[in-house]
Amino acid sequence: MKTSWIKFARLALAGLMVSAASSGFAADGKTKELKKVTIAYVATTCDSTVYIAKTKGFFADEGLDANLVLGDWAFIKEGLALGRIDATQGLVMNYLKPIAEGLDAKFTAGVHRGCLHILAPKDSPVKTAADLKGKRIGVPAIGSSPWVFAVRVIGDQGYDYQKDVEWKPYPAAELKLALEKKQVDAIALADPIAEILLAEGNVRNVVDQATDAPYKDEYCCVIVTSGKLVKRDPKTAAGITRAVLRAAKWIAANPQAAAELAVNGKHISGSVEVNARVLAKLNYVPSVEGGRNAAATAASALKKVGILDKNVAVDKLVQQAFQPLDNVSDTWLDQLPAEKTGQAAPQGINPLPVAGQPAPAHDDCCAAPLTLK
Repeated sequence: MKTSWIKFARLALAGLMVSAASSGFAADGKTKELKKVTIAYVATTCDSTVYIAKTKGFFADEGLDANLVLGDWAFIKEGLALGRIDATQGLVMNYLKPIAEGLDAKFTAGVHRGCLHILAPKDSPVKTAADLKGKRIGVPAIGSSPWVFAVRVIGDQGYDYQKDVEWKPYPAAELKLALEKKQVDAIALADPIAEILLAEGNVRNVVDQATDAPYKDEYCCVIVTSGKLVKRDPKTAAGITRAVLRAAKWIAANPQAAAELAVNGKHISGSVEVNARVLAKLNYVPSVEGGRNAAATAASALKKVGILDKNVAVDKLVQQAFQPLDNVSDTWLDQLPAEKTGQAAPQGINPLPVAGQPAPAHDDCCAAPLTLK
């Protein structure tokens, strides 16, 4: 554990920590000290919410001085457990098992829907999820977000994910080649890579989390706060949550401007155009109750397929995982205006990204491998 923190402390000192201004203005015009909080991110397109919340001053509006710290899944999970990281944005399916096993972390709201896909070649006989039985499915890693999603899909068909399909792990960048060489029959990927492959025209969706029931109505990503912060300072946890939810609404109204801020600010890599298209597709319609419902749905599904222990009580797990906060509600969200920049989105922003454009550096929109025992 210490090695991980020493490594990332050095990276932070090298410039990967972004610090907000340390003071703001009170109602009387006098400067006031902002409370320091640490927000972790993995530099993927979908967690641009935390960068936008900082850049647009939403954290400062809540009286918070937000340090944005770059880290991987192990670093963030450890930081949340120890209370060294106050919050992050993450995939609900990746956090439920660790929370069931004792991770002191809380979901406070849903951020967006729809970032995962199962793809097959256009001329493949694999056309629906039912066709996946007996097939080889390429995934970025066993335990990765796309793998967890594909396991759910397999389970929803009544198949055994351990017996009825063969999982073939490849680096995400090699999955396209594995499909072309017929080393796999289908691949599970997250945006933006999945959208780029679709735009190239050689694959099609077998399952699209953004459009296919029952997944299309679920929030894949949620705000995750440290349980220690919630117990010690629920007001600050609420402020963090409101700032990120404001950013989600702002991204929904301004995907082009959000992509420009995130790319030009070096929060994410890749072209502005690809990132704008992914941000537009991700369906940023934040919801507090949607986050709770996503936890319940995902927990039931993960228990059904055996990722969660059969003795886990879903209702109790959801109660343990989801934390209601004062002054954070869907009523507040509905009344929150979404500021528009007036900047036109690129033509056809919603359908697909432009083929050949570079993708962000990380493999997944919602990358975070699930540790399996």
